[in-house]
Amino acid sequence: MHESSMAISILRIVADEAQKAHVNAVTQVRLCLGDLAGVEATTLTACFEMLSEGTVTDKAKLVIKRIPATGTCTVCGTAATGRGRMLQCPLCKTSSVKLATGREFYVESIEVETLCKGDEHAEHTS
Repeated sequence: MHESSMAISILRIVADEAQKAHVNAVTQVRLCLGDLAGVEATTLTACFEMLSEGTVTDKAKLVIKRIPATGTCTVCGTAATGRGRMLQCPLCKTSSVKLATGREFYVESIEVETLCKGDEHAEHTS
């Protein structure tokens, strides 16, 4: 299960950014995940939740934005969009497609909560 090591990497990135920004808590992490990245989103979310306990991301929600597989057919040049893990040219039906999107795996944004002077809690987006 490589999703646990991926969750650890995400949590390190988020913790580093939270420390730089001097925040008290992270409320949400938005992750872009390509359909061909080879990551099981449900398992990644479970690992994230388990590993974040007792950290600045303890109550954070992991929101996953799926990126579809897209590319260009190397035979006829037609744009192709994948369904699930299959990417095929819609015109000539070949699987010879140069991938443009679908392997993404990155933190898109982090929402944080900070304690402001004289305020209760204020939410900010980074």
